[in-house]
Amino acid sequence: MSTLDAGNLTATHTHSQTVGGTTRLTQVVTEVVQPAYGLETLVTRLTPHEWRRRLLHMSPGLLVVLLLLIPHADPLGLPARLILPVVIGATSWFALSSEALYRRRGEREWSTSVVSYGVITTSLLLAFPGQPEIGMAVTMIIAFGDGSATLAGLLVRGRRLPWNIAKSWAGSAAFVMCAIPLATLVYWAEARPGVTLALASACVAPAALAAALVESLPIRVNDNICVGVVAGLTMLLTQALFVGW
Repeated sequence: MSTLDAGNLTATHTHSQTVGGTTRLTQVVTEVVQPAYGLETLVTRLTPHEWRRRLLHMSPGLLVVLLLLIPHADPLGLPARLILPVVIGATSWFALSSEALYRRRGEREWSTSVVSYGVITTSLLLAFPGQPEIGMAVTMIIAFGDGSATLAGLLVRGRRLPWNIAKSWAGSAAFVMCAIPLATLVYWAEARPGVTLALASACVAPAALAAALVESLPIRVNDNICVGVVAGLTMLLTQALFVGW
C-alpha cells in the first residue's frame, strides 16, 4: 500500500517481505513532488484588500475606453472639457473618502497617489484638447502599466532587479507588455486624423519604456507622479517628432 504526505506530496510505499517465516514491513520513499502553483495559489497570494486596490488603480483605464465609445468632437468640445474634470474629480474623491478600503497599513502617500493621478490625467486632456489621445494613452500607461507591474510583482515575485531589490523583473516586464499594446490601441483609435498602428506605437512605446524604467528606480517620489510625468513628457516629444501638431 502507499501513503501520501500532503505537505510535500511525498509518495511512500510499504512493502512486505517474508524472511525465515517472519514477515517484515519496509517503507521506501520513492518520490518527492513539490506542490504546483496553480491559478488558485496565485490569486490567494493577494488579500482582498490588495485586489480592491489594484482594481481601483486600473479603473481610470476603463473610463478611457468608455470615452472612446461615446461620440465626441475633435478637438474636445466645451461639454467634454467640463464633464471630464467632474468625472475624474468624482473618482478621486471616492478614492480619498474610501481610504480605509484601499490604503496599505502604514502608508502615508495615499492622498498624494490619488491627487497626482487625477491632476496629471486631467491636465493632459485639458491642455491638449486637439490631441486627447495623448492624455488617454498616458492614462492607460499609469492605469495598466504601473498597475500590472505591482500586480505581477506581488503575484509572480521572482528575481529582483539588480538596481532595486524592491522591484522584480516580472513587474517591469508586465509594465511594458500591458502598457504598450493597450496605450497604442487607445492612441490609434482616438487620433484624428487617423494614424497607422505602427505610427501610434512609435509615439507610445518610448513613453511606456521610459515610464517603466523610472518606475523601477529606487527613488522616493510617488510612482504615479514619476510614471505620469515621464510618460507625458515623452509622449509630447514623440508626438512632435512623428506626428506633429
